[in-house]
Amino acid sequence: MSRREKIEIFLLYLLLIAGGLWHLLGVLGRLMRWSAAPILIGLALYLAWKMRGVNRDRHRRFLLWGGMVLFGGFLFEAIGVKTGWIFGRYTYGNVLQPQLFGVPVAIGFAWLGIQISSLGLAQWIVKEKIDIYVLAMLTAIFMVLFDLLMEPAAIYLGYWKWENLLPPLQNYLGWFVIALLFSMTGARWHLFHKPLPPFVFHAYIAQALYFMLIFVKSVT
Repeated sequence: MSRREKIEIFLLYLLLIAGGLWHLLGVLGRLMRWSAAPILIGLALYLAWKMRGVNRDRHRRFLLWGGMVLFGGFLFEAIGVKTGWIFGRYTYGNVLQPQLFGVPVAIGFAWLGIQISSLGLAQWIVKEKIDIYVLAMLTAIFMVLFDLLMEPAAIYLGYWKWENLLPPLQNYLGWFVIALLFSMTGARWHLFHKPLPPFVFHAYIAQALYFMLIFVKSVT
């Protein structure tokens, strides 16, 4: 790992853990609410840039896949909010701005960021070549596990709220089906074959730590 990569990873943990601690201590609340959407967008774009770097020979295919995850994730959320058919009945709060059709623009980027970081974690855990579609399945599972961890913290932060207070099983089933669709498409387009930089799987861990700190705040 190069010195630059080590610095990037250090700054990643510093930013997210500091943010979680600020929430835990109840300081800089207004700044944290304002910065939530820009951080989601910025991290997703940086992860996409990292993944593009290892798929230079499939540049157009990667851009198409990345666009599918970003805009597809946003579209599924818009349909879900409107109908309740995909994830269950929920609405977004006013924390994440701007919004279109009742859905924060940052949510599409969140889908992209979680997708890429989940792939990075799956690659890191396996550490050896396995069937690429098994890797895609693991990526989808890690995306659902991330949502399971994120839900109570996001509800506490006012990102969204559920009609029956807690997310239904339908939410996690919807996440899995959509995540698997994105993952299988990426695998089929030969975008999952090359290992991603360490920063990518660290992004999964750092975000998980952030939401864990928020969860601690929500129950204390």
